[in-house]
Amino acid sequence: MPASFEPSLSLPSSIARGVGLAGMVLIVLFLTILSTSLLPVRLLDAAWQLRVGGALINASPFPLIGLVLLHLAASLDPQDPLLLQRRRFAAQLASAVAIGYLLLAPLLATANLQRQQGQALASSSGLRRATERLQQMRQVVSSASSIPELEQRLAPLDGPRLDAADRTLPLPLLRSRIASVLDQAAARLERARSSAPPASPWALVGDIVRTSVACLALAAGFAGLARSPGSELSLLEELQVSWDHLRYRKANLRRGSGPGGADADFFRQLSEQAEAEDEQRR
Repeated sequence: MPASFEPSLSLPSSIARGVGLAGMVLIVLFLTILSTSLLPVRLLDAAWQLRVGGALINASPFPLIGLVLLHLAASLDPQDPLLLQRRRFAAQLASAVAIGYLLLAPLLATANLQRQQGQALASSSGLRRATERLQQMRQVVSSASSIPELEQRLAPLDGPRLDAADRTLPLPLLRSRIASVLDQAAARLERARSSAPPASPWALVGDIVRTSVACLALAAGFAGLARSPGSELSLLEELQVSWDHLRYRKANLRRGSGPGGADADFFRQLSEQAEAEDEQRR
């Protein structure tokens, strides 16, 4: 007769172990996705920071659902020490993850600003170098005394290449043709300079707001599943309790900061009680 109960007793345990295994698989999958974005490591590179931050946000459902499954597995079979140990370890680790996502918001905002400034600086530097090279070419065209000298001095500057027909032209005519080509290049550089958007932080407000809201939501989600050692409340619940205590203390201080303070209220209550006792005696 007891043997007939063995399948029913082992069924919750097997289901709980399967749910816990699914949670562990999701967490390992998240770590695998994150590792591909981490390498090569460039801690001070804004592009690397944005790539890793994007991976942390985009792949965040995997560890979040995995953590939920670990909690669910331990609830399905609270007598399994392995599931309880996994839940305890994951809940403690979730506290650090919640803090990490909270700190990720300002980090990504700073990285976005740094990347915009770097792109603007690189574009400005490239246009400046191209303008300087054009100016050097103009000086070479105006100062060269022969076509071979002109061709030889233009080569290091990546200037216009001369074909056989160009070498048969008179030097003044060749100078005018090269000057016309350089004028066209200068016009293109000017259009590129005028069309380049300025490095304004307001252009990044949308991206910064989206990433910040996502980081705060993820931090709250992990904090709701995190627990300190020996605590029955989640980290989010502990923060809410601390916030309620702080509001209560501020309200008490605000009530006690009026005329006469808390002592005046105390003596007024005593006087009212004394008057009520006198009326009862009469």
